Amino acid sequence: MRKKWYIVFISLLIIGIGLGIAYVEFWRDAGVKLPTDVEMTTAYGEAYDLTEMDEKVRIVEFMYTKCPDVCPLTTQRMMHLKDQFQKAGVYGDKVEFLSITIDPENDTEKVLQNYMKVYETENDENWTFLRGSVEDTKKLADPFRFLFKDNGTDYLVHTSYTYLIDEDNYLVAKYPMGEGFEKDRVYNDVMKLVN
Repeated sequence: MRKKWYIVFISLLIIGIGLGIAYVEFWRDAGVKLPTDVEMTTAYGEAYDLTEMDEKVRIVEFMYTKCPDVCPLTTQRMMHLKDQFQKAGVYGDKVEFLSITIDPENDTEKVLQNYMKVYETENDENWTFLRGSVEDTKKLADPFRFLFKDNGTDYLVHTSYTYLIDEDNYLVAKYPMGEGFEKDRVYNDVMKLVN
């Protein structure tokens, strides 16, 4: 009889843990939407109105130019991903990229423009680099639980995810930045949305 209760208890415990993991990985992100009530500007100082964005699938990257590891690697992988979308004929027409600096005090327009040149995006109308006040940047990042903090050095501590947003600006998926950013997985997820 004791053995039977032990098996029931262990089974319920495993189910509970599984539901907890499912909540953290899937349901918690359901309904997350890109905020539109923030003021952002492009790397060229032009106002960027998030309420007037075309209905496109977007890959949203929170980054900063002094980041020593995951940000530049993710931007580089996005650059290669852009090439794949161009070959598929969906880049610009159905797919756009947004890169939002989390360090607007140091990532001035000129600094962002130089960063864009490194990644050959300075003339790309479909990959927009944005900056805003720290408050508006946090307001934009908070729904995605993207956290960032100045730890008193030249480097910011930040969450390491990039986000896939559908045509209605809802979060569809999130991907690890840096080495964990799997271009093929992102490409396939985006193509499912645009086809």
